[in-house]
Formats: sequence, C-alpha cells, structure tokens
Amino acid sequence: MKQEHHPEHDHGTDPYVAAEVSADGRELLVTLGSGRVVRLVATVPVPGVLRLRSVGPGLDEDGSPMLLPLEDRPATLTRTPEGVDITGPEVAAHWDGGAPGEVVQGLRFGAFARFARPRAETVPCLAGYRPATAERPAGWVETVHLAPGAAVYGGGESYQGIDLRGRYRRMRNTEQNRDGGRDSAYLNVPLLWSDAGWGLFAHTGAQVDADLGATHSEAACLRIDGEDLDLFLLSGDAPTILRRYLALTGRPRTLPEWAFGVWMSRSSYFTADEVVETVDELRRADCPVDVVHVDEWLDQSVLDNPSWSTEADRARFPEGWANRLAERGVRLSLWINPYVKRDGPLGDELAARGYLVRDGTGNPASVADDPGICAVDFTHPEAREWWCERLATTLRTEHNAAVLSDFGEEIPDDAVFADGHRGADWHNTYGLIYQDTVHEAGRRARAGDFVAISRSGTAGSQRDPAHWAGDLPSSWTGLVSTLRAVLSMSLSGCSVVTHDAGGYWTPASYRRARELRATMTPNAAHADVDPELYGRWAQWAAFSPLTRFHGFGRREPTAYEGPFGEAAVAACRLRSRLRRYVAASSERGAAEGLPLMRPMPLAYPGDRNARDAWAQYLFGPDVLVAPVLEPGGHRRLWVPEGEWTPLVGCPPLTGPGWHEVRCAADQFPAFVRADLGVDTVLARAGGSAG
Repeated sequence: MKQEHHPEHDHGTDPYVAAEVSADGRELLVTLGSGRVVRLVATVPVPGVLRLRSVGPGLDEDGSPMLLPLEDRPATLTRTPEGVDITGPEVAAHWDGGAPGEVVQGLRFGAFARFARPRAETVPCLAGYRPATAERPAGWVETVHLAPGAAVYGGGESYQGIDLRGRYRRMRNTEQNRDGGRDSAYLNVPLLWSDAGWGLFAHTGAQVDADLGATHSEAACLRIDGEDLDLFLLSGDAPTILRRYLALTGRPRTLPEWAFGVWMSRSSYFTADEVVETVDELRRADCPVDVVHVDEWLDQSVLDNPSWSTEADRARFPEGWANRLAERGVRLSLWINPYVKRDGPLGDELAARGYLVRDGTGNPASVADDPGICAVDFTHPEAREWWCERLATTLRTEHNAAVLSDFGEEIPDDAVFADGHRGADWHNTYGLIYQDTVHEAGRRARAGDFVAISRSGTAGSQRDPAHWAGDLPSSWTGLVSTLRAVLSMSLSGCSVVTHDAGGYWTPASYRRARELRATMTPNAAHADVDPELYGRWAQWAAFSPLTRFHGFGRREPTAYEGPFGEAAVAACRLRSRLRRYVAASSERGAAEGLPLMRPMPLAYPGDRNARDAWAQYLFGPDVLVAPVLEPGGHRRLWVPEGEWTPLVGCPPLTGPGWHEVRCAADQFPAFVRADLGVDTVLARAGGSAG
C-alpha cells in the first residue's frame, strides 16, 4: 500500500513529484506536491553544461552581469516510460517521471544525481520550491547525492579549507571585521563542484545556503533565495568543470606585467614625503618595489569613516606628488570604496539626485553594518556614469595606476535598486557591478594599463582581477586562514588572488593606527609582526599571484632585522626575477581556463595524495609551493612525480611521495620541475636560485 506524501516531512519545501514534457516539446513541466506546475526551460549553453531555468514573470531576457552572452541551445526533451530524457551536445540527463502518491526527486546527469530515495519520506531535504515564511524569502532547494569518498570544492572564499564536505556554507558576502577562521566570507561564488565529476552553479546574487553533508553524510542540500530558478549543471573532471564555468561567466583579463612585481603598503602612509622616503629606504637596501599603495590620501580618515566622501588632502599629498614615484620607477595605488557618508555635502547631493541605493520607503538605505554610510547605486545609469567619471578623473589627476577597491559586501535585504532589483536578490551582485564600474574607469583613463584589487564580488568577478583575501590577523592562524581563502577562491574561478603579506593587524597596531590618524602622523608606525612569521609570510608572498605587503604596522622588509628580515628582502628580489614567469603563466592560464595558483586537486585530478595535500599548490604550471605554516620551519609536503629542483635553498626532492623538510630562515619549500630548469623559470638573466 502506497503512503501519501506529507508536506510536513519536507521542512517547508513544496517538492517535485512528477515531470512531463509540454505539448510543443519545448518545456519541462514539473509538478510540485501542492499541485502547482513549474515550467522549466532546458538548454545547453556550453557543451557538457545543462541549464534549467524557470519560466515566469521574473524571467530576465536582458542578460546578467554574471554571465557572458550565451548561445542557449534548446535541449531535446523526450518522454520515456521512466520520465524525461534531456539531451544535447555532451549532455545526456534524465528526470524521473513519477506516479500517484510518490515523491519523485530523481534527476541524473553524468556524475550528478539528486539525493533521493524512491519514496523520499525520510530524506532530510527535498528538492523543490520553498515558499516564503516570516523568517525567509521564497526560494528553491536542490539536492545532490555525495558519493562515498568524494570531496566538494568551490563556493568562493573559505577560511576553513578547500574541501567543503561535511560543512555548512552560508554564501552571503559579509564584512569580516578583521576576523578569520569563520565560515563566512567577503567574496562568495555560488559554484560548487566535486571531484566525483559534477558541478552546480546557481545563477543568483541572493543568499545561498549549502549543507554539504553536515546534516546527512551523503547529501548536499542547496537552499537558494528568490522566486526564479536558474541552475547550471556541469560535467567533467576538475579542470573541465572550471573551464566550462568560465565559459559561462568569463575568463580573466590579462594584467600588465608590472602588476606582478612587488607591492608595498601599510595602513597607512600619511604624507607624500613619507611614501617617497620609504621607497628610497627600500632602494638603498636593494629591495625591489614596483607599486606603493596609500590608504589615507583623502581629506578624511577612512578608518573612522569608511567611505569616499571627500577628495585628496592637498596639505599631505600635493598635486603632482606621484611624479616623484614615477621618477623612481614606482607606480601608485590608492584606496577607494563605493560608499559615501550619509550626513555630509556629497551624501546630501547624491541623495537629492537619486544616486544612492534606497530603502523600501524611498530614502537612502544605510549599509547593513554602518548606519552612517550609504552605497552608490550602480544600476542607475546616471549614478554609474557619475561615479565612473569620478574615478577616471582621479586616475588622471592623481596619476595612480591602481586602486584598492574596498568594501561592497553589506547591501541590506530591504534595499531597492534603480533597476527594480531588491537587496535580497542582489546582495552578492553589488560587489560585481561595483567592480565592473571600477574597471570601466580604468579603461577610460588609462586604456587598461590599470589594476584594481578587490575584496567583494561573486560569479563573474574573476573577469577583472585581482582579489585579495581580506583583513586577516598577523598570526600563524591568520596565515593559515589566508592560505585556505586564496586556494578556495582559486578553485572557484578566481585566477589572480593575493593577500596582505605579514597579516593586516595585531591588537596593538590597530589601537596605534587609530591614535595616529587623529593627527596623520608620519613615520610613527612600528614593526608589529613576529619576525619569523613575517619572514615566512614574505617568502610565501613571493610565490603568490600578486606579491603585496600591507597591514597596520610596518610591512617593509627593511623594518625587520635579523635573518627573517633578510629573508624577506631576498624574497622580494626573487620575486622580481620571477615576474616574467608569473605574467606569462597568468596569460597562459587565462587562455586555458586555469588559475595562477593551482591547488593539488586541480593540478592532479583523481590523485588521492594530491587531494590530501590541500595546503600546497602549483604556481603556474611548473613551480611547486608549500608555505611554512608554523614556527620552526618544518613542513610536510607531497611531491608529484619527477625530479624537483629547489628555488630557495631546500634540498632537491623526487616524487611521487610525501617528504619532510625543515627550512632555515633563508630557505623555503618552493621547487621547479628539474627537466625545465631554474634558469628557464627565473624571469631575469643572471644569478642562480637562493
């Protein structure tokens, strides 16, 4: 005797119970437990990718900031006795049909299989529509069966490690407030994929909650906010899934070669003289510097007032001062963000023009974590043009070649954009449209000879690199959290990722920074990082996509004495010699759909040892890097097949296999394929590896 389906078992989900093909053969008609019929369009935008999209009033035919223009080829829908076959180029999927009294959850495409049982009565999460409640907007639920032993990757930035299986991820961009190690992030990407051979990309800027085996060891459950459903199922091994995802959302643009040099910064240099004096100090020590970044260049304290509400402070940074850097071969980077102070001349002006994101009453909406700050509405054509030209004018006037485009995470759910989107639906999208505007300004003012390093973003943000891991503490745990974050971003489509070498803050340096900003006192910051930690972080930075020093205390290698300070200077010199290799690897990787930093599960798909070696990576195609993660210089690493020659003084290693190394202060676990040779990898002629 068949049991009837009971919706109370679904934890609020109105589940899929049957599937049919429309009379014209163009749509998949899926019946829910409530009797409602959902119309889905099935297409194949890229070979090996199946797109399932709901049909309704919210269907947007005008494109999406996340997606490239896609040739959405209709899939062929064929009714069979068992359900519906869905076929197209490199796609062969099946949606189970259903019978009276049964909850039919089955959807299969290659390695993807919806988590379901024949009657689905005890399944902890059911696929289907999730009606709105007082606590949560309407949305959709999708499930995936997790094969025994399979790992799950993606999701964007993760401070808790690259393998997400067994965890719960809340993919909602969040200001971290200088914290690390938590399961929240500045940059979330609604792409999840498994080494079992499936990927799932939810095309949404809304919050996505992913229970990846946390509730049931063999079940992944995605809860996607929003009335409209747009899912992409991807098949293939790890490199293929990432390539197919980038074919949907865009491959990274090439950066100018100078971007791959050494970036020097602290939060902050306070005067033009202080910046130039710091560059000269580094040059005297033969420590390369290619870019210098300044946070506090505005006529306001951006630490106390995190907005772009004023222009340059000419008392501290006279007009044309960047020419002094240019004479020394150094480029300038400046801090910006997309917010303005609510109660101020600029905020009042933009509110009157309607250029700010508004709340449900039509008034300017405060960002979620600061009631005194409002966000520019980049969906308003005039507001976007005003802000874009404002930045372009800054680039022309200040002669900066780069910006740190900070913030963009805290759009409130009740916000209303000029184009009609709501904050809840575009919470994560805001960072993307902000970055799109930043890069348009760079194209206008500098013909693309421009770099923006961004913190927020989502799917599609990888088109305009680079991205950094955010404000992590200057501690060994901060270093490990940072490594986890950039590796996870790399497995989510981001090619050029970076971090604050030395860490962003210590409690003492954060307090002192606030004191110094009261008077903008130059040359008063102290070295604040444990020397060994600083040296190891600097060495790792030399083998990161961008080498960028930043933090509240002094981050210049010349501020640290002894062997670890010397090691940091040597790391910067080595980076200069690696620069051409990094730039060429970035360009080649962009063409191939691979990131600069290639975690082992991506570099060696299917190898269980590679999967276990989560804390190391290939840097480009030919350099193996295993950052030192604890005091004492000890490191255990997995070495791929072949002979590997050291770049920084360690003994040569032979793989495949696990090895133990112990590094002195001037040694670091970085190796190049022996058949390629050190001289081929080093960017400049002359000299040998340290």
